[in-house]
Amino acid sequence: MTEASSNEIPLKRKMVIPLISGAVAGVVSAAAVMTFMDANFDDTLSASRMIAAVVGGLYMMIAIGVGVGAASPALGEKYLNTEDADEIREMRAVLLYSAIAMTLWGAALVLLALAAPAGPVPAQVALIIATAMMAIGAWLGWKSHKASDELYSRVNIEATAVAYFATIVIGGGWMMLAHLELADAMAPLDWLTMFYVTGLAATFIVTGRRGMLKVA
Repeated sequence: MTEASSNEIPLKRKMVIPLISGAVAGVVSAAAVMTFMDANFDDTLSASRMIAAVVGGLYMMIAIGVGVGAASPALGEKYLNTEDADEIREMRAVLLYSAIAMTLWGAALVLLALAAPAGPVPAQVALIIATAMMAIGAWLGWKSHKASDELYSRVNIEATAVAYFATIVIGGGWMMLAHLELADAMAPLDWLTMFYVTGLAATFIVTGRRGMLKVA
């Protein structure tokens, strides 16, 4: 085995571990949310609420992984998409701000999924708490953006643009079909969930396009 090929093994492992971890986190969070919903609410919650809760749970699961990795760089370098523990230490503030923001956003979406009239949480309570969570999350997201270096700032801006156009294409296209009575209109919670999904997907698209999902 040559030196180049021997070096490729840990690099490939470095790429595979985050992918596997992300897939496992998605499955675990979805299964946990679905189990909780089935055990406590039977069939009283709509598909829109179930999907919103799953997406919110996924946000929190990802946030926990990022937060743990940022708090423990030695552990984080094993699965976060960074070069080493030193890079995590340099980015700790950015990662922690992002992790807390994603936790709040995810919890807010889950709370809205459980809000009245179908859920047990009073509508006024859900509105106040979810608004506070989203506002604090947005502030922390801004702090994360300001603490980022030039590369990650560009990634944030590009991801926002991609998410915007994806929302226009998907949401606008769906509403056009609904207007023509060729499809059912999206529920308000579906729109909110779509914002979450397009934002997360756009981040992966932009980082992948910039080659940041690979370890050079």
